[in-house]
Amino acid sequence: MADVSYKHCHLVLECAKCGVLNYMDPFTFWNWSGKTKCAGCDAIYAVTYSNGQKVKGPDAADGKPDRLPGFAQTKDYKTQYTSSDKVAPPVYARDPANKHGPTYKNVRGNPVAAGKLTAADLRGSRARFIVEGVPYKPAS
Repeated sequence: MADVSYKHCHLVLECAKCGVLNYMDPFTFWNWSGKTKCAGCDAIYAVTYSNGQKVKGPDAADGKPDRLPGFAQTKDYKTQYTSSDKVAPPVYARDPANKHGPTYKNVRGNPVAAGKLTAADLRGSRARFIVEGVPYKPAS
């Protein structure tokens, strides 16, 4: 198998010391400048990204990393780094424990569906005015 170089890949940081591929999460590294660390050997690198393109780096740096890579693995795809001190947790748009309103269960105890929204759940929305029976008045 040919040895592939990932030096010119934009959101993939190939560690010069240990060869681990550190995948930079596009949402957090799209426009970013700072220090990150390799998940394999804990080497610190200074990198600058603009519009998802690597502008500067990776240059060896000292100190504490600003952000951790989103995912990391070896070139042979056999070793993955998943511990929280090596890679960052996934970015959620909403807390995973609070996906929706209260969930109702059937007689057997299995979740069936989310319950109806209350007026407090609809704060500031048009649906709240309908629930409360308040006529809509556009902002003037």
